[in-house]
Amino acid sequence: MAEGGGLRTTARFALAAGAAGSIVLMLRAGSRQRSLLLIFLFTAWVLSPFLGLALANLRASRWPARVRTALHATMIAVPAMCLAIYGMHAARGAMKAGFVYLVVPAAAWFLIAVALGVNAIAASRRVQ
Repeated sequence: MAEGGGLRTTARFALAAGAAGSIVLMLRAGSRQRSLLLIFLFTAWVLSPFLGLALANLRASRWPARVRTALHATMIAVPAMCLAIYGMHAARGAMKAGFVYLVVPAAAWFLIAVALGVNAIAASRRVQ
């Protein structure tokens, strides 16, 4: 098995499951929404961190091992965070759905940027 094969496989599965679960929970939360445009926009926004991580994973073979490991860990952490928050919203519904489904993808993008950015900087300093 290739280096990090188990982590990579787990990360890919977590990413796919997280994307599917997030969409199901979003559609459940917006079940009374009649605007197809709004549903489409929310779907694109909720899926964007998952798609970004999937695209990064396609390019990761040329990245330093440290950054690839950070990517795979982020591919597990982001779906876990999203599903935990969306699941809590589905169970309790204390906040407006629009707020939750706007803020969580933004927080996911922030987590992705920090995790990959810090590790990329550290990897580049290690090489120099």
